[in-house]
Amino acid sequence: MLLAILHRDDRGDGYYRYRGTAKPDKAAVQAEKTRKLLRDSRQRISFNATSMRALSVRLNQQIAQALCDGMKVTRLAEAAELSRWAVRTVGLSSDDLLPSGTPADQHLTSIRQLKSELAELEESKTALEDRRLNLLAAARRRGVLDDYELAALSGLQRETIRKMTWGVQPQSGAIPA
Repeated sequence: MLLAILHRDDRGDGYYRYRGTAKPDKAAVQAEKTRKLLRDSRQRISFNATSMRALSVRLNQQIAQALCDGMKVTRLAEAAELSRWAVRTVGLSSDDLLPSGTPADQHLTSIRQLKSELAELEESKTALEDRRLNLLAAARRRGVLDDYELAALSGLQRETIRKMTWGVQPQSGAIPA
């Protein structure tokens, strides 16, 4: 049942009929949802990158301390899944360390744990970037937002977005209805 209320028109003697609030435009609703999803995606990717940098610093410090405590480069390279050259470079960059007396097994356990945490963050980064790509492709295909607004919301350049989304078929439900 539609409630109709008659109101006096300010311009004259006529009346007009109030028919309730207008339904929001579907395109505007989709655009707003896309904006929110892209802002959230950008924030999560940024947080993930910050966490990865901090974890990488901790891993490098642990490797440098293990080298300072007399561990062999080859053994550290195997534990950290890095090249011997990378382990040597990390060791040479930290020349202000003193031996801590920590056992080798404890160093190796810490390095393996840090390495597995980094691998988990890398997996989540890949998932976040895939979700962002799917969202960008869906938004471009539907014409919900223009390339410049997509670039501003995602933190990527317009040309990068165009190249990334070229030929990508977005999954259904990328932008919730």
